[in-house]
Amino acid sequence: MPEEKREKVNVLFICTGNTCRSPMAEQLFADHLRKEKCASVADVSSAGLYADEGRPITPEAAGVLSEMGVTVRPHKSRPLTVDVLQNADIVVCMTEDHRRALLASPTYAYASSDGAYRVIGTVAELTGEEVGDPFGRGVEAYRRAAESLVKMCAPLEAFVKKFRQEHKIIL
Repeated sequence: MPEEKREKVNVLFICTGNTCRSPMAEQLFADHLRKEKCASVADVSSAGLYADEGRPITPEAAGVLSEMGVTVRPHKSRPLTVDVLQNADIVVCMTEDHRRALLASPTYAYASSDGAYRVIGTVAELTGEEVGDPFGRGVEAYRRAAESLVKMCAPLEAFVKKFRQEHKIIL
């Protein structure tokens, strides 16, 4: 099968339920790329290792994003599937536990059988800190999570640009 020509790197954020951290990461990173005038380098999405289909972003997460000046886009949670994973070039897990669970999952085993190269990393590799789960812990926990995710954006942008160049995903 011939390789399709692409212009963007597909970045996928992973957390547990896809209603707090990973959708916040998705929206913060997409907002960062727009502000840096480089939204054309990446498509950004999210999924959850144990997510239900169709749940909205939590009100606390949406509120914190709004406080930060991010236009909150509609979100519906989705579980991590083989198709979702096979569409990703770079997968950013919120914690090392998420990465371990992903790499041990049948979903990953099947998705990786396609032979495509995917980078599976964590926020801590970009910032030095994991993003704790804010669910049920109040708005301050969401603010702390968002602050950690903001720190991830510039190093991830640089990594995406390097990946894009190395893998010849060019306009």
